Amino acid sequence: MDPVPVLEARDISKSFASTGTIALSGVRLSLRTGEIHAVVGENGAGKSTLARILSGMERPDTGKLFLRGREVRFLRPRDAERHGIGLVPQQSLLAPGLSVAENLILGHEPRTLGIFLDRRRAYYETALASASFSFPLDPGSRISSLSPPERREAEILRALARGGKVLILDEPTSILTESEARNLFSLLRKLRDAGAAILLISHRVREVLSAADRITILRNGSLVGTILPGDTDECDLALRMASSSSCFTADGPSGGSGQAVFRFRGVSLRDSERVTLRDLEFEVRRGEIYGVAALAGNGLGALEDLACGERKCDAGSVELLGKPLWDWPRDVLRASVLAYLPTDRDGKGLCLGATVLENLAARGASRADWSRSGRASQRAAAARLLEEAGVRVRLDSPIDVLSGGNRQRVLSARELGPFAPAVLAANPTQGLDPRAQEETWNRLRSRAREGAGILLLTSSVDELFSVADRVAVLYRGRLTELGIRSGSVTADAVTRLLTGAAS
Repeated sequence: MDPVPVLEARDISKSFASTGTIALSGVRLSLRTGEIHAVVGENGAGKSTLARILSGMERPDTGKLFLRGREVRFLRPRDAERHGIGLVPQQSLLAPGLSVAENLILGHEPRTLGIFLDRRRAYYETALASASFSFPLDPGSRISSLSPPERREAEILRALARGGKVLILDEPTSILTESEARNLFSLLRKLRDAGAAILLISHRVREVLSAADRITILRNGSLVGTILPGDTDECDLALRMASSSSCFTADGPSGGSGQAVFRFRGVSLRDSERVTLRDLEFEVRRGEIYGVAALAGNGLGALEDLACGERKCDAGSVELLGKPLWDWPRDVLRASVLAYLPTDRDGKGLCLGATVLENLAARGASRADWSRSGRASQRAAAARLLEEAGVRVRLDSPIDVLSGGNRQRVLSARELGPFAPAVLAANPTQGLDPRAQEETWNRLRSRAREGAGILLLTSSVDELFSVADRVAVLYRGRLTELGIRSGSVTADAVTRLLTGAAS
């Protein structure tokens, strides 16, 4: 590892007048060639803002950047690219309707006679780059047809193909399963060993400890310090991030024995001539959290679509509180019966063009009182939701200026605030730091103890064992129920079922 920093930030500060947020205050960071340097912190700690400044997407209010000891100023992302800095952002910037090759050449199109786009050369250069970095990507594949890990590979390939020697990855595993994340980190280690400098922005403590060479901790926009992984552990690192006096603990199991809230009877679903779900039979009772785990491509998304009423099954029936799900009026269903935390937070859960207040009020919008006094009541109710959830954001802030984690917390505040007898929670802690994860799990537990029936859909074995009362695994569209979470239902048994090793 080169002791001289390839990229250095000195006393970086940044605030946003629109939200009144001080995102960074006097932050220092150094990144060396041949290392994976992780930046960790809770949601809203300033991690993504730092990544955007280092990659030229934002300008700091004060402070300086140095590249191999020389001061540099980035006015735009292309300035950073010219200096070999590539960003893989938390929210993908790839054009889904274009191919891998077309995305790689955007803004750098090879041309014949200086006029005509040279597609053959573009595809050749993409194939060459894929082979040189051992990425098994087809240059002609549309981005929309790729799996989440393949999209991440395409984003990394684009950064590398443009001469990137410094890679900045902002929450790269947020859309990946645990096994996909392990594969990604294996790739990053190979790039590090080949001489790349990698800055990893993350809140996932376990991943950071296994992958990073050094760890820088941010808290509320300020630098806590930089440490080595060997000098800390999961609990200690989480405490440094949160400035808490003790490790977080989730409430105990709730346990349910009441009436069925969700009931799936012989449910099957076909998708493009392929059977996606096969003969599902299970029910979720009042007062319990029923957890279903699955890896990508095994039908979890289809199960979510059925449980929220977005799709109808081809065979069987889905009931909610003893009534066919599709018989519920949509406004009644969402206003007072079903709380829904979708996997696609930004696409299905939030309106990115609206404010925090408007998003918090959306669940009961069809029945809202839009008079002056009614709007004042909405504002007061929204403020209470944020206070109860411990979310510190302004009601009038645009939702899309918040970090991914804070968007998830706003969504959770809306859906888990007012009581609903049915809760559908699909990967409910995606993008959340350890403290916020525990808070969300405890709120789910609280709702179950109050009598709600909760269907938890997750790709995380840790989440399954942290919160579910009963456990099931979905593999290739078939559900295997393991029963009550206990000593006999182990993480190893679940993992074997998830991967098909127990088949």
